[in-house]
Amino acid sequence: MTHAIGYIRRSTDKQEESLDQQRARLEAFAKAKGWTLTTIYCDDAISGSDLKRPGLDQLMHDAVERDDVQIVLAWDRNRLARPKDPLDGMMLERRLVDAGKRVVYAATGMESDRSFTSGLIGYIEHHQNGDYLRKLSRDTMRGLVERAKRGLWPGGPIPFGYDRLIMDGPTPKRIVRDLDDGGQLVLDATSGHRIEQLPKGKRHHKQDHETCSLTPSDPARVRALQKVFADFAAGKPSRVLRDELNASGFRTSRGGVFTIPTILPILENQAYVGRCVYNQRTLSKWHRYRQGGSVERFDEGVEKRDSSDWITCEDAWPTLVDAELFEQVQRRRTQSQQRNTHRRGLAMKSEYLLTGLIYCGVCGGKMTGHTTTSGKGIKTLYYVCSRHSAGHKEECPTRYTVPAKLVEDHILCLIRIDLAKLRDDDQLHKMIAQELQRLSGGRSDARDQLSRELAQLDQQAATLREHLMSLDPDTARSLGLYDKAKEVAERRELIALELSRLASRTPQLPAPEVIRERAAAEFDRLERVISSATVEEKRELIACYVQKIKADPDRCSVEIGLYPTLVSQKIAGAGFEPATSGL
Repeated sequence: MTHAIGYIRRSTDKQEESLDQQRARLEAFAKAKGWTLTTIYCDDAISGSDLKRPGLDQLMHDAVERDDVQIVLAWDRNRLARPKDPLDGMMLERRLVDAGKRVVYAATGMESDRSFTSGLIGYIEHHQNGDYLRKLSRDTMRGLVERAKRGLWPGGPIPFGYDRLIMDGPTPKRIVRDLDDGGQLVLDATSGHRIEQLPKGKRHHKQDHETCSLTPSDPARVRALQKVFADFAAGKPSRVLRDELNASGFRTSRGGVFTIPTILPILENQAYVGRCVYNQRTLSKWHRYRQGGSVERFDEGVEKRDSSDWITCEDAWPTLVDAELFEQVQRRRTQSQQRNTHRRGLAMKSEYLLTGLIYCGVCGGKMTGHTTTSGKGIKTLYYVCSRHSAGHKEECPTRYTVPAKLVEDHILCLIRIDLAKLRDDDQLHKMIAQELQRLSGGRSDARDQLSRELAQLDQQAATLREHLMSLDPDTARSLGLYDKAKEVAERRELIALELSRLASRTPQLPAPEVIRERAAAEFDRLERVISSATVEEKRELIACYVQKIKADPDRCSVEIGLYPTLVSQKIAGAGFEPATSGL
């Protein structure tokens, strides 16, 4: 019996019947062929341009590992992938074919194999499938640009304090409000009566001919939003604003708690002064908007755009924050950014050497760098728990700081001590001498043997010259001395040439004593090297020694787990204590 596994996919959840239709057609196709369709893998609302999909990854894994499966079945190539590069789509098929599986498309009945015809058709179809998204991206960007120029909401999460206003032309039709539990409430735009309420995970979609703007949400949210701006301008820390919003029961548009990373964008969002701003950053895989037109991208990822490429429309919707108050908040944000830095991850600009290595001993989360500047301009660098800073106090209730300089200097001191041991390590230098002997030994023996043979040939040549000088030419010729002399000369030339070649191929390795002297001089320069190294170079050096660092606020200590070159050690004592103030 022939066993098959299937794959279905839809790009958006607007295609409500797509998955069921694909499943039914694959089952009917397999039944008509007499195949047993054992499993159907699915990716819901994921673009075909994304080649890392849960369903597809599981399909590829099982297709390679399962010997009882002979066929991989999909409705069409565009369900398997819409790749940016057609070769990526062909490589997906090739992996399945190399695993001994037949790749069949039910819509056309075609099978992907190693033939020239299949490869050519596959390349053309994958190119067409990717080109469909390329053209769609260009048209979508054109529509978003025109929408932003008209002062309509270009898309994305709705700012806290606003609701979506769905319009048919100039006529308001519906209001869509994000609820604190992650659901949505749909209201009639004229009467305010409830039309429907959607649970978390379900989203209301407007019709293609409809547009979206913003309208003030319920008064409690508007007042909370305005209080956030007023309190921040008055000097209240953003972490306090976060805690007050969460304590009042407010949540983000997705039903999550407010964190510092969600509070700060609120304070910088120009939508609150009625300004529609589009193209501050590019998320599209296919195009970027630059200098008034869409330009194809050949890279991926989030890209911040220059302000000259922004599309701005004033008075696009009702304002929630006074323009003067908004400017006060921006000035304070600028001052705060100059005084404090808070970077996450292995950012190249990070000043912190232990980024990605130090963890919180309370919750196990990563600790990130935090810098404060005193009134006299003195900077102090700390590590703080990222989960506590993000507002997840139920996971990490203790707020504390770890002084960066104390821990970093101690680790660099351990590295200096370890490297200094190598300076006068007799065992190490003995191993170096043995390696030098191994590298040069074989060639040295060959060279000595050839030199001895060359000396013997020189002695034979000298003996022949004496005989030739004592005999007349005819006698010497009859005895074969001339032929012998010629043979010796030719052999000597070959030996000399081989010695020359061997000398050119043999590296000039220094003596072990010379290496020891050079190593000692380099170790003596170690302090200057470490002191002048860049942050990235120091971070790379530390990563060779440090496996993991765990902070323990209860014992006021930091445990440093080191690789076998060093033993685990601990730092304890002064300078490490729970924080009483901060962000």
